[in-house]
Amino acid sequence: MGETYKAPDVPAESVTPSFVRDELLTCFESANREFSRVLNQPVGDEALKQQVRQFVTSVFSKCGVSFENPTKAGIMTAIEECKKNAEDMMGPKGSDIIRDHYEEMMKLLEKLPS
Repeated sequence: MGETYKAPDVPAESVTPSFVRDELLTCFESANREFSRVLNQPVGDEALKQQVRQFVTSVFSKCGVSFENPTKAGIMTAIEECKKNAEDMMGPKGSDIIRDHYEEMMKLLEKLPS
């Protein structure tokens, strides 16, 4: 099992909307691993990757945001929706995990040009 997600320390010019979108998937996998530990419901890596990808793509779609060609504003909208969904699902016991992962994603999002 991996450690808590940390945004990669990459130069701003390396940060593209697609890079941030892909990191969002990695971040969500990490958060969900932590949630499954908190809930004592272990999940296999492949199943987790598929669940996370399906969830994140559905959030992008629900928000009217392109998953294939994301924009900074679109990713921000999707991240806010993901955060809200996770808070609704996990309640107080997930708040630290959600906050930590959200802060890491904001570090990447801030490097994206508007």
